[in-house]
Amino acid sequence: MHQLLAREVVEYAALADRLAEERAGLRRTAALAAQTADRGAAVPGADVEALNRCFSAASDTARLVAATAARHDPWRRRSTPHADTDLRILGAALSAVAALELYDSYLACGALLASHPAIRKIIDRGDAGFGVHGGQLDGLARDYLDLARRYRTHDTLRFLAEHRTRIATAEDPHLVWLRERLASSPSARTLGESWLIPLGEFVGEGVNLIESDLKRLSDASLGGASKGFGNAVGAVQFRRGKLRGDPTIEAQVRALLKPGDILLEKTPFRLTDRFIPGHWGHVAIWLGSADEAVALLGEDPLLARHRPRLAAGAGVCEALRDGVQLNPLARFLDIDDLCVLRCPTLAPPDLAEHLRRCLRQLGKKYDFNFDVETADRIVCSELAYQVYTGISWPTGTALGRWTISPDQVANRARPGGPLTVVDLWHDGRRVEGDRTAALVALLGAEP
Repeated sequence: MHQLLAREVVEYAALADRLAEERAGLRRTAALAAQTADRGAAVPGADVEALNRCFSAASDTARLVAATAARHDPWRRRSTPHADTDLRILGAALSAVAALELYDSYLACGALLASHPAIRKIIDRGDAGFGVHGGQLDGLARDYLDLARRYRTHDTLRFLAEHRTRIATAEDPHLVWLRERLASSPSARTLGESWLIPLGEFVGEGVNLIESDLKRLSDASLGGASKGFGNAVGAVQFRRGKLRGDPTIEAQVRALLKPGDILLEKTPFRLTDRFIPGHWGHVAIWLGSADEAVALLGEDPLLARHRPRLAAGAGVCEALRDGVQLNPLARFLDIDDLCVLRCPTLAPPDLAEHLRRCLRQLGKKYDFNFDVETADRIVCSELAYQVYTGISWPTGTALGRWTISPDQVANRARPGGPLTVVDLWHDGRRVEGDRTAALVALLGAEP
C-alpha cells in the first residue's frame, strides 16, 4: 500500500508542476488581453481564443488535482481500515497538498481573472470549442467559498498538526516533499487556523458573484429581445436571390474557391438586410470539400465528426439564427451579391490551424448580443474575427459591446489590407476587371 501511495505522490508532483505552468501561462495571456481592454479597444480574437484555450487546459488539470484531494480525503479519518499512522499521514498530506493547491490557484490566478471585467466576461461566457462552459470562473469562486470543502481541508490540516513532530523528523522522501509543499502554501496557515471565511473576503467574493449573475441576466434579456426580433424579421423574404439555382454560376464560383476563403453576401430582398449597417449583410467561411480538408488537416479528430457533411457538399461554415453550421454552396447562393476574400500569405500549416479554429465554432449558438469578446456564441461576422486571429480587425461599439459588421470584415480587403478580392458578383452579375476597386466602390468611404 505504501508503494502505491508513494507512486501517487510522484505522479501528483508532475501534475502540480503542470498546473503551475498552465496557471502562469493563463496569467500572461490575461495580462495581454487586459492591456488591450484597458486601452479602450476590443480584445482581439487571438486573445479571446488564447484565454479560453489556457483556461481550458488549466481547468482540466485542476480537476485532476481536485480528484487527488478527494480520493485521499478518507485518510484523515480515524476509521480508515487497514492503515497504520504513517500511512494515514502520507495519504492525508497528499490530500491536503492537493486541496491547498486549488486554493492557492484561485488566489494566484482565479481571483485575478475575476477582478478584471473584460477578462471575467470572456472566460465566464465560455467557449464550447475548448470545452469551457459558461459560469466556470464563478464556479471556481463558489468552490473557494464552499464551507464544507474548507472544513474538510481544515480537518485534514488539524490531523497533520497532531503529528507535526513525526512529519518534521520524517526521512521518507515522499513525505518530505509533501511537507515542503505544505510549508510553502499561502493558504495553509489560513485554513489551518480556521475553516471559516473572513467576512471581508466573503463579502468581496459574494459581490463579484452577484455582479456576474446580474450581468448574465442582462445579457440574456438583451439577447432574448434581439433573438425574438431576428427570428421575426429573418423569415421575411420578398423574392429569391439572383444567383440562386443556376448550376453554371455555382460551378464558376466553386472553381475559384479555396479552403479558408471568406464569403460575404448581400440579400436586399430579405427584411434582415435592412437592419444591417453598410452594404454587406452576412459573412461565412468556405471549408472546402472533404478531400481538400483532409489534405490540409489529415486525420484530425476535429475534422472526423464533420467529414460526412463536407463529403455531402456542405462546405460553407456560417452562423445562422439556429447556430453555427455547415451548408451547401447552392443554399448559400440564394443571394444577389457575393464577394470572396482570401488571405494570400497563409502557408499550408497556418491555413490548417485556421480551419481548425473554424471547425471549433461549429455547433455554437448564435450570438444575439453581437459581442466579439465572448466565444460561447457566434454571430456571422465574428467567424472571421475568431478564425483569422492574426488580422487586426476594425470594430465598433453597440449597447456597450464591441461588435464587428460584415462591412468591417470587407474593409480589410481595401488596397494595402491583408485580404485580397478573389471573386465579386453584384446584382446577379460577375464583376470583371479591377474587383478591388469595385468592392471599394460598394463599401464607400472608409470610416
